[in-house]
Amino acid sequence: MAISYRAAQTIIKRGDEPALRKALAEGLNANLTNENGWTLLMLAAVEGCVPVGRLLLESSANKAATNAKGDTAESIATKRGFAEFVALLNA
Repeated sequence: MAISYRAAQTIIKRGDEPALRKALAEGLNANLTNENGWTLLMLAAVEGCVPVGRLLLESSANKAATNAKGDTAESIATKRGFAEFVALLNA
């Protein structure tokens, strides 16, 4: 059974790439969103965690997805000054 959005959020906030890899292998949807349209990739962008972002992209996360406010993972990473994460999204 795949984990919940909130559980995935905790894993991403910790930057726990092995746990995220396991969750994805067990059926976690890389494009899972919350009620406000926040994707897992957007959560990784908030943290600026490149390894987690890379893993989500390798798992077909949609980097063009927008949340309820019109933000994308790239706009979030840009606002937070995570140039390396922005570069990952544009690679």
